[in-house]
Amino acid sequence: MEIQIQKIGLFRPEKNPKSCTLSLDLDWKIDYTYFRKDSVGYVFYVTSKNDLSLDFKVEGRVLLEDSDELPCNLSNLILDSGLEMMVGIFNITRERPVEVQNELVSIDEFKNQLKNLEV
Repeated sequence: MEIQIQKIGLFRPEKNPKSCTLSLDLDWKIDYTYFRKDSVGYVFYVTSKNDLSLDFKVEGRVLLEDSDELPCNLSNLILDSGLEMMVGIFNITRERPVEVQNELVSIDEFKNQLKNLEV
């Protein structure tokens, strides 16, 4: 199974949070957008429910191997990877803009790109 990313969107708060310990109350959901024999599309949303205005969205697809069924842990994998990416992008973008090319990228490859941007 390979999880791919097609689009990422992050809407940051207007001001950077000043606190070193920031508590986020997040609301998240995953919509599966299409089902094919060898793949499924998904849209992962995260929204903050407290004073910090933060919206994050990932669109992509999951390539399935020799199966018509979705793995039972797929939502957990997307959630874990998505939140890790959100925190990484949030931290990086407070300092400088980040450009992403318009191409399909696997989640692992994108995490490596984020690590290369960290100072």
